[in-house]
Amino acid sequence: EAVLSATAAAYSAYLLPDRTTYSAQIESFEESLEELLTRVDEFVGMLDMIRSDSSQVVNESLPQIYTKATEMRHIYRKIDKLEAFVKMVGNCVAEMEERVTKAETDFGTFPSTFKKILHTISLPAFLNKSTSSRQQQTHYEPPTLFKTEDYFPCVKEVPY
Repeated sequence: EAVLSATAAAYSAYLLPDRTTYSAQIESFEESLEELLTRVDEFVGMLDMIRSDSSQVVNESLPQIYTKATEMRHIYRKIDKLEAFVKMVGNCVAEMEERVTKAETDFGTFPSTFKKILHTISLPAFLNKSTSSRQQQTHYEPPTLFKTEDYFPCVKEVPY
């Protein structure tokens, strides 16, 4: 047993540096280790914070984002329907403008007071021919119009 104790003491003297000789270096090394351990603790704390934030994002924010995306798809469908409605109204307005232009060319744009003045100036034959021939040529067909209620059903309002 004495040999074992002596061997252990020799090995410990060999492995452990002499504190008196290397004390400044050992203290510097221990301070570096302490600083490194402090930084490792900070890093682990930061990882825990990131982990909790990411779980919050997964558990809370992701469902909210999904709900908002579903709402946006519904809004996009409404916008598409509204664009189609605006296009249809534009086509109806263009058709009405064409009909008004055609009616103006068929019936003339002179107001009746100007026609009366021209009749008194002895040009009635010219005006009567053109109007009678125009009246025979044209036959009015009312255009098919859309109803706004078909596209925007309104809630029955309660009278006041």
